[in-house]
Amino acid sequence: MLKQLSAAALAVSLGLGTANASMLYKVSGNGMEEPSYLFGTIHIICQSDFKVDDATTAAFNEADRIVLELDMDDPAVMQSMQSKVLSPGGEKISSYLDDDQQTLLDNFLTSNIGANLQAVDNLRPFIISTMVMSSQMGCAQQVSYEGYFVQQAMAQEKQLDGLETVDFQMGVFEQIPHDEQVSWLIESLEQPEQAKKDLKRMLDAYLAADVEGLYNLFSEYEAYSEYKALMLDNRNYDWQEKLDQQLQAPGSEFIAVGAGHLGGKAGMINLLKESGYTVEAVAQN
Repeated sequence: MLKQLSAAALAVSLGLGTANASMLYKVSGNGMEEPSYLFGTIHIICQSDFKVDDATTAAFNEADRIVLELDMDDPAVMQSMQSKVLSPGGEKISSYLDDDQQTLLDNFLTSNIGANLQAVDNLRPFIISTMVMSSQMGCAQQVSYEGYFVQQAMAQEKQLDGLETVDFQMGVFEQIPHDEQVSWLIESLEQPEQAKKDLKRMLDAYLAADVEGLYNLFSEYEAYSEYKALMLDNRNYDWQEKLDQQLQAPGSEFIAVGAGHLGGKAGMINLLKESGYTVEAVAQN
C-alpha cells in the first residue's frame, strides 16, 4: 500500500509522541531579517482529521509569501495537470493485467468510483491509485491542506509560489516503470485489509506529527525503497537551493510541502540546518 501511496502523491516502527512532535517549524538565522515557517502537509485527509491550529494560522497570516510544491493558484498549472492525466505513451492499464485482475479493478472502480475500467484505461496508473486510496480511507468527505492554503492565500491576496512544475512532477513518475506502477495498484486491491492497515499507519504518523516515522516508512518496504531518492531526497536537495533564494529575500515565507519530505538526513529540516538556518519545532494545540 505504501508503494501505492507513493504513486499517489501522495509517503518502520513509528516513534509516536516525541517531545518536539510538530508539523510546524520556525526557520530563522543565517542572515534572515525575519523568520519564516515550514509546515508538513498530507495531500488527502478525512475532514474529521483535518486541523489547522492557532500557531499555524498565525504563521500563515504573518507570511508575505506562500510556497507550495506547485503554484496551485496559477490557471496554467491546473490546465497542465488536467492535460497530463493520460499515459504519455498511450499505454492501457488493462494490457498489464490478466483477466482476473481486470475484473477485480473493473468491479472496484464501478462500485466505488462510478466509472468502469474501460473509461479510465488510458489514465496514468498513479491517477487511478489516488482514486483507490481515496476510497479506502473510509470517509465520505476528504480535504487537502494545499487546497486550504491556496484558498487562504487568495483570500488574503498573498503571493503564491511553487517549487516545481507539473512537467517535473509528471517526469518523476515517468522514471518508474509503467508495469511496476500498475502492479502497485493491483496489490492494493488484492490485499485490501493490508492496504487499509498501511494507510492507517501513515495517517496515524501524520496525526502524531511524527516526521521521522513518515520518512522511514519509505524505507520499510524493499520494493519501494529504491525510489526513495527519486521521490524524496533528490527533490529535497533541489527545493533547498530554491528556498535559499526565497528565505534570503526581504519578507517572510510560509512553506508547505508533503510531510514525508521533512524528516531524515536528506529531509528539509536537516538540509535547512546544514545550510546555516535555525529550525525549531513550534508547539501546536
